[in-house]
Amino acid sequence: MTKHQYPECKTVDVREDWFGISLPDPYAWLRDRKDPEVLDFVARENAYTDGFFRDFPVDAKIAALKAAQLPKLPSSLSRFRDGHIGTISREGNYQIRYLNSQLEPVGEFSVPQVLADRIVLSAAPCPVCERYMALMTQKPGAARPTLCVLDTETETLILDADMVFSFEWSEANGCLYYSSSETDPVRQTSHSVFLCLNPQTAQTAKVYEDDSMAIFGQVYASGDGATVMAMVCEDYAHARWIALDAVNGESSPLTENVVEWEYIDTLNGEHYFISLSDAAHGRVIAVRNTGEVRVALPEMQDVILESGFRAGNSLYLIGHRDVSACLISLNTLAEYPLPSPFAALAYAGEAENHAALLRYESFVDAPQIVRFDGTVWETVRSVAQTAHPDVVTEQHFAVSADGTRVPYYLVRRRDARPDGYNPVLAYAYGGYNVSMPPWYTETVTGTVIPDWVEKGGIYLHINNRGGNEYGPAWHVDGVGMNKRHCYEDFISAVESVIADGWTRKGKVGITGCSNGGLLMSALVTMRPDLWGCVIDSVPHTDMIHFAEDDRGPMYITEYGNPRESREMFEYLLSYSPYHNVKAVEYPPTYIQTGELDNNVPPYHGKKLAARMQAMNTGNAPVLLRVLAEGSHDRGKGEAYWQTIAEMQLFLEHYLKETDAC
Repeated sequence: MTKHQYPECKTVDVREDWFGISLPDPYAWLRDRKDPEVLDFVARENAYTDGFFRDFPVDAKIAALKAAQLPKLPSSLSRFRDGHIGTISREGNYQIRYLNSQLEPVGEFSVPQVLADRIVLSAAPCPVCERYMALMTQKPGAARPTLCVLDTETETLILDADMVFSFEWSEANGCLYYSSSETDPVRQTSHSVFLCLNPQTAQTAKVYEDDSMAIFGQVYASGDGATVMAMVCEDYAHARWIALDAVNGESSPLTENVVEWEYIDTLNGEHYFISLSDAAHGRVIAVRNTGEVRVALPEMQDVILESGFRAGNSLYLIGHRDVSACLISLNTLAEYPLPSPFAALAYAGEAENHAALLRYESFVDAPQIVRFDGTVWETVRSVAQTAHPDVVTEQHFAVSADGTRVPYYLVRRRDARPDGYNPVLAYAYGGYNVSMPPWYTETVTGTVIPDWVEKGGIYLHINNRGGNEYGPAWHVDGVGMNKRHCYEDFISAVESVIADGWTRKGKVGITGCSNGGLLMSALVTMRPDLWGCVIDSVPHTDMIHFAEDDRGPMYITEYGNPRESREMFEYLLSYSPYHNVKAVEYPPTYIQTGELDNNVPPYHGKKLAARMQAMNTGNAPVLLRVLAEGSHDRGKGEAYWQTIAEMQLFLEHYLKETDAC
């Protein structure tokens, strides 16, 4: 029996009928986060976790983390006067800063009294009249951010709109375009509408509405602002596209059916997209408002096209080969060499003189923003100048259960040896058509990859199916009735590393959040024997009830709807972590969630923790940390530092200070 005396947690005799199957749900009562009994359970679980870490140097760890923290690069960059305005986030908090041409802070945006009760997440001035500022804000306890438009001279709000997913200013008419979405968890539907605000008249007009199922809408503005592209998303890969003329107000549907396109920009009356609908690796097409389509660049066999941007009057493409970034000119097809063969690259904003700002990083190159004009690659701002000559990055491929080759990065010290005893930190995500390229800092636990490696650890970065690493098929092979592929891919990669002698069972720590938290939860219930410890942040765990959550209708396109058919219900049940907890020996597990999380409600983490604690036959701890002010993150301020310190100490204790758990 376990040596841990966990807080007492009642069970209830709740059974639901699913296609003739009577399904017990003994911890169903934990779904109501405001119930006094649930609040009491959370308080006792947090106190238990506090007690567990009482003998750990948490305060010293927090002090060390704060002293070693890297500066943050600004995000959400918008041109403002001779420089930019952008967001700098620290410990879950946000500051809006005015920046010079070198992206150095030269002033702070003063939050007006009318927004004193909110967090301001980002700011973008109207390009025609900088008096008007669009702000994404977060109300206390709100499910989604709120879009505001502020008259900075009078400090009054012109717009205050909830459930907004994206917005863009038009340089052509000075108006703000945005999409608003509403979900209905009961009917399991979602609906989007596109609107336009004229800040000078304070009038809002509907410019497009889609009556069919749309999980959310996005807007994109062309470089000159003359075109605003409305993207109606049916799921996390497929959408309908509508071109909105910002000059004459006309709308032109570009697609009759859903397609898998990525907007680049509009030039000379043609809208340029990366199309993955008819090309597995992506090809570039130019589309006119009449619907006429021209192929601007055929599919390339060795490059997956991911995104594009405009610099001056030229277009450039960002793609990747085996999950490593490449930069290509659409005009000349010239490829620009990057500092590292294994790197990540993304568009960050417009620079002066129509150049582009790009964000670059790798496992050994700290995040930096570079200025690129088609010829010159110039670092504008970097968070660190430290070199890591003794850190080696290798890419390998594991063979998954169905024979699929799965790429993974192994980052190690140059003198590391395959002696079977190296502590391994492994991360993956595998979902929502999102690629996971190399990065400098593992974002769940805040572990700086070169630091972990230089101290003797190995970092494993697994690109399992469900993402976009190899185009649409890679995503499709990891969703719905294929979701188990994600877990099989991860297990195969770890077993490959063990077979190569780099480590062994009990020396692999795994970490993930959100969809990656579902991955962690599934892995700990599928293969509890394999892991040295588990960091499981803001996870989905109850795959039978997730569709009933506030944002459930947005997630059924990824996971499937358990009410759709008995076949889908049984498939979801086959891996639903909460339902697959058994009386076995579990590895040390740290589950973290937040009471204000609307993306993944906190009951998911609570139910898994309660059931694992009750069923665990071993001596390893199963801890639950619930952040009272936490959202879909690791907390804010001091709560953030404590959470990160606990996660890192947990990893270090179970992977490095002992040979086994």
